[in-house]
Amino acid sequence: MTDQHLIVAKIVAIVVLLLVTLVFCFIPYLLDRFYKWTSRPQSDAREFKVVLCLLNFGGGVLIATTFIHMLPEVVEVVSALQDCRMLVPTPFGLPEVLLCTGFYLMYCIEEIMHFVVRRRQQRNRQLMVGVLETDGAQPKELVVEIEQPEKPKEQPAEPNWLRGLGIIVALSLHELFGGMAIGLEMSVSTVWFMCGAIAVHKLVLAFCIGMEIMMAHTRWLIAVVYLLVFSVVTPIGVGIGIAVSESSAANQPSTVSGILQGLACGTLIYVVFFEIVAKNHAGLRVLLSSVVGFVLMFGLQIASK
Repeated sequence: MTDQHLIVAKIVAIVVLLLVTLVFCFIPYLLDRFYKWTSRPQSDAREFKVVLCLLNFGGGVLIATTFIHMLPEVVEVVSALQDCRMLVPTPFGLPEVLLCTGFYLMYCIEEIMHFVVRRRQQRNRQLMVGVLETDGAQPKELVVEIEQPEKPKEQPAEPNWLRGLGIIVALSLHELFGGMAIGLEMSVSTVWFMCGAIAVHKLVLAFCIGMEIMMAHTRWLIAVVYLLVFSVVTPIGVGIGIAVSESSAANQPSTVSGILQGLACGTLIYVVFFEIVAKNHAGLRVLLSSVVGFVLMFGLQIASK
């Protein structure tokens, strides 16, 4: 009977986490219908103080999530794996190396994407110049055509889905492991406690991720896919935890989870500092918003202990 109650509690946790996360992910889109944040070009939209404050609030939340929640977990998992010889002990900090690897992996991916976009823009420019020459256009027009695209350097065809992709990949891995923690619990009371702690933590993130993806002017279909993926990973993790909860090795640290969490942590650091809070002299209100986001997640982390 107790096992049945435990399974029911975990299934209810799956449904609640999925539905509530979806709602919070799409709240920014509902707010945008009233405040029209995305009605201007992307560069102007972020000049709204409310938007900047919300985005930097999300930045503070993600900074706290990375350094206070994710990184200590990575250090703990990697240390446990090295202690039981599932990972070879190293003369350097392996968690920090994994973090840096994830950081540079994201850096490399973004630079490759920008390189591809620049090459495509140059080819289009050359084709346009060739068409003008074929049509007998005046040299002055050619000069204007060549110089004009330099002004909005990488704005037009930029892969604005990349920022959302980085956040979704990094946080989805983390939330998958969080869901597994719920699924592996062996009592109803601890299931509800873990569910509450992870839900509060995830709902703040869901709102911030929805805001960031919306302000990146990500296409609607891609945005829906991103938000659905983020919403469903924790329930999937709970399902995986339920599937392995009867295994004697269920509580053993996993090599794959330790490595993936380390890479995800570094990826998230890149996204936070290069894409969200990298705004020069945005004002004290924006700084305060970031601090409030950080303190909120810090308080939730303490309260969940």
